[in-house]
Amino acid sequence: MAKATTTIKQVLHYRPDHAAWFAANQTLYNRVTAFYFEVIQAHVKILDLANREDLTALETLTHATSKNRAPVLPLSEMAQDIPAMFRRAAINAALGSARAFFSQLDAWRVRKEKHEAKPKRKGKKKPFTERPPVPPRTWNKSVPLYAGMWKERSASSIVLKVWTGTCWSWIKVRITGRELAFRAELGSPQLVLHGKQWWLHTPVEKRFKSQASIEEQITTNAQTKICAVDLNINENVAVCTVQTVEGTILATKFIRGGKRIYGFRKKQLGRIARNRRKTGIIHYGFHLSSP
Repeated sequence: MAKATTTIKQVLHYRPDHAAWFAANQTLYNRVTAFYFEVIQAHVKILDLANREDLTALETLTHATSKNRAPVLPLSEMAQDIPAMFRRAAINAALGSARAFFSQLDAWRVRKEKHEAKPKRKGKKKPFTERPPVPPRTWNKSVPLYAGMWKERSASSIVLKVWTGTCWSWIKVRITGRELAFRAELGSPQLVLHGKQWWLHTPVEKRFKSQASIEEQITTNAQTKICAVDLNINENVAVCTVQTVEGTILATKFIRGGKRIYGFRKKQLGRIARNRRKTGIIHYGFHLSSP
């Protein structure tokens, strides 16, 4: 099975004060993401863990539960009662950014080591001047809405859970724009700011049966017909042959004009050669080759 992914972009229609709530929600999300990025920097070995194990490790370090009453780096000092799905979305964003950063840092270190390992030639060796990558200084990520952060979605509306700046609140907003694809798997929607307008982006994944390879199509279907094209055959520009899988020729088409094109090409190459003898240079874009 193959799959294709696209993003459905829809405009949100909301009360004027809701725009400030969406902005406050995104600000908190980026603060939490930055917090977890710093935690990962202090515990780099977390990146060596398997998928989901890294998320569990970060939650153990930062989230208080009945079995983990005193986490090492409590997230509660930043904000109280952060929903689990909001927190996990920020953790996944921080993990993605951290992996990208440390991958770039490792590549930079390899390039530096290769430069320093080069033998010194005559004169002074050039220093390695490439600067190392730095962690993100600012965060401006859009907020993904995991399950539990939205509900009651229809073709014209959706209910979202957002941080208003003082508390968590459910708000209902209208949706207009492209409709969601029929019989497709929906990903987590995302609140995205375009200019001064908030939009809802929803990734959509659709699975379909992939086409068989050319070899399979030819060998499994005896009715398959093939069109073979040979170029520049004697006086022909091309010769097209329709044949069966076994090689039986059903039809042939000769496309004439090969001599005329060959003569024109030879004439142009001769003109280029004469001009080159006169000037000693050849115009950019021209390449001499044997006719």
